[in-house]
Amino acid sequence: MMNMNSLSAGLTGGFLILTVIFTLNTVSAAAATVEQTTMTHLDAIRSILPGQESKVVNGYNKQMDQAWKYFKAHKKAVLPILRQELTEELDKREPSNLFLLDIGYYLRLQDSAEDKALATRALFKLDLTSDIVAENHQLLFMLAHAVAPDRDPGMLQLLDEAFLKKSVTIYIPQHALKLSETMVCVFLYGVYGEEAETHLRSLLTDPALTNKVIEILIWIGSSDSQQDIKSVMLAQRNDETFSRATAYMMTAGGPAGRATMLEINSSDLDAESQHYYQRIRPDIELVSYSSLKAQLSGFPGAKSLSDAILKKRLAAMYEHYGKDSNTNPEAVLNSTIPASELIQTLSRIRARMFYRLSDEALGDVEITNAIINTLHFKQKNSKPGQPGR
Repeated sequence: MMNMNSLSAGLTGGFLILTVIFTLNTVSAAAATVEQTTMTHLDAIRSILPGQESKVVNGYNKQMDQAWKYFKAHKKAVLPILRQELTEELDKREPSNLFLLDIGYYLRLQDSAEDKALATRALFKLDLTSDIVAENHQLLFMLAHAVAPDRDPGMLQLLDEAFLKKSVTIYIPQHALKLSETMVCVFLYGVYGEEAETHLRSLLTDPALTNKVIEILIWIGSSDSQQDIKSVMLAQRNDETFSRATAYMMTAGGPAGRATMLEINSSDLDAESQHYYQRIRPDIELVSYSSLKAQLSGFPGAKSLSDAILKKRLAAMYEHYGKDSNTNPEAVLNSTIPASELIQTLSRIRARMFYRLSDEALGDVEITNAIINTLHFKQKNSKPGQPGR
């Protein structure tokens, strides 16, 4: 006969087995539920159609919001499913463009290199001419802005087709910031980095793009574009191009930009440009290193820093996407670090500022551009007998 201890042990063992089986079944059921719910959300995204009335579109937006909330709440279980589904979608002959956009952007926000690479593939797989992509230009902007810093060789052409050649405006609700079509491009080409300037310069001679490209270069350009902008300004001879070129020359063109404006023969200009030029020429004549430096006075912080401390500050600015509340612009101008080195460093920092989709970032870019332009005059000043002193 089995004694009570043996019976107890047997019952305990039996309960343990049943408990394990129940637990495994529960886990399996939970996993199945997550997969089923995830697939329901994904199928809903695939079924969304363009050209719907506002009430239907609002319903679509709620569906997509609910999907993301679910993905975030069950991220560990959901991510493998999203990776697999996006990979399969990418292999389709005619994938769902909205699926590529939405799931691609969600994966781009994750930490793993695998997810980011998959999102990049999704971006480049998109049919930019599709109606659903046009209607979801906000999502396209966010995905493109996230991918642009990777400097993929095809990125600049994608930006040209999706944004530069179109009129796309964006609203950033977190900062109550509305971006005009030019500022949309400023953020995208700006976050790509310095190489974007060379690419944009090559598009200046396209009359349909000239003015917009100059507007972008006012924000992200350097004195390297001065000759090209001068050429199109004199070739096109219209007040819209002239006024934009003037703004570039005086904010990014350095001493060469100022010299270009002073060398202009007003008789070569159209009537409106002549009137504008006659009005602003006295101000152009007054521009010098001293006058530009004076415009950067009044900021808090020490006006002089050792080169070692300044370099540490600049390195920290780069790491923090251009954020800094301690460094006075005059400390940069008063530094003994070569102006060329400072210009190069600040240009790299400026590109990082465009990661931040905010008015504050644009304010930082404006100050940085003013410092860079002033450093060009300082650099010219160091050569005795040169103009612009």
